[in-house]
Amino acid sequence: MTEDMTAADGAAPHDGETPQTTLRAMLAVIASTGLIGLTFGYSLPLLAIIMEKVQIGSTVIGLSAASESAAILFFGPFVPRFIGTLGLRNAMFVAILIGTLALGALAFFDPRYVWFPLRFILGGAVFVCLIITDIWVTQGTSKERRGRMIAIYGTSITGGLAAGPLLVPLIGSDGTLPIFLGAAMLAGAAIPLVLAYGPAPAMEQTGKLRPRALLLAAPLLVAGVFAFGIVDSSALSLLPVFGLHLGMAEEASVLLVTLLVAGSIGLQLPIGYLSDHWERHHVLQLCAVAGAGAAIAFPFTLGTDWAMWISLFVLGGAISGLYTVSLAILGDRYRGGELAAAVSLIAMIFAVGSTLGPVISGGAIDLWDPYGLNVIIIAALGLVLGLAVVLALRRWRDT
Repeated sequence: MTEDMTAADGAAPHDGETPQTTLRAMLAVIASTGLIGLTFGYSLPLLAIIMEKVQIGSTVIGLSAASESAAILFFGPFVPRFIGTLGLRNAMFVAILIGTLALGALAFFDPRYVWFPLRFILGGAVFVCLIITDIWVTQGTSKERRGRMIAIYGTSITGGLAAGPLLVPLIGSDGTLPIFLGAAMLAGAAIPLVLAYGPAPAMEQTGKLRPRALLLAAPLLVAGVFAFGIVDSSALSLLPVFGLHLGMAEEASVLLVTLLVAGSIGLQLPIGYLSDHWERHHVLQLCAVAGAGAAIAFPFTLGTDWAMWISLFVLGGAISGLYTVSLAILGDRYRGGELAAAVSLIAMIFAVGSTLGPVISGGAIDLWDPYGLNVIIIAALGLVLGLAVVLALRRWRDT
């Protein structure tokens, strides 16, 4: 382990921290994460609609949203030290507080200028929360049930993200109240942690970020997380555009995203269960194969509803499975501060992929309208499969 990630001097665990955690505390973390996902899913379309109403251009709206995901590239290197100083629970309380203040402050400022730094802070706080909960759930459960528990955790996040946009038409976008309600949702994420106070996994040492070491130790994992970032952000952002360019009605185009998210929710637990009973790297490869196959089949299913639904459902589950299984692999390999450093790194890798995804996919659609989106999705998943083949051939040659 030390050759993969070097740790700094050890530190005593924080109060209430143990090598693992109680089921009660774990469920509290999962509930808290669901509220964070709900806030994120609610705020993204809400803020875009508000900016559109004041006639801000689409490019600026896109850049404003991208500032949230890009924030983790700045904050990521400091997360392990932040967690090592405060402990998981206190660090999460601080991140929730900062995110709540940043989101609430949007109500008082001009979207054209001040929203950029505020959304940067908001995105950083949300991603720090997700890194903390990634670590908590990954380290806090035993190896035998790690895949299933991470899958339940991932389903909570995805469910929140899926439900968030549904609140926008119910609440509306006029005035400051919708923004304040979003801030209240995020603040509410702290409540489960208070009501179900239990031990958090110990961060015995503060890990150092070593990207090259992680890349050499787990290249397939790195490729899987990067592909997930590209495919997830591209599909969520541009599937409605794909449908509209094919002449679908607006409702049918939005349904494409709904089916993708449904797959992410519905297939997480089966994938997690499989990863607990089969070699996790094989499950990672299976997710890439299933996702690429579904992406290839999707254009040929247009016009046949049931086949289209199945292909999108499988694609959504497969790409989310890349991240779920990757977290389980990290939990098997690292502990304490080393795990904090590794999870922070893959969060940054995901952020790079999710920032690049809509940009390159949008350009691909301009080149081959609208099937360029499929090309990018297949290429990203093909990267994982190609690397898996290369690594397998190398192992075969060395034996």
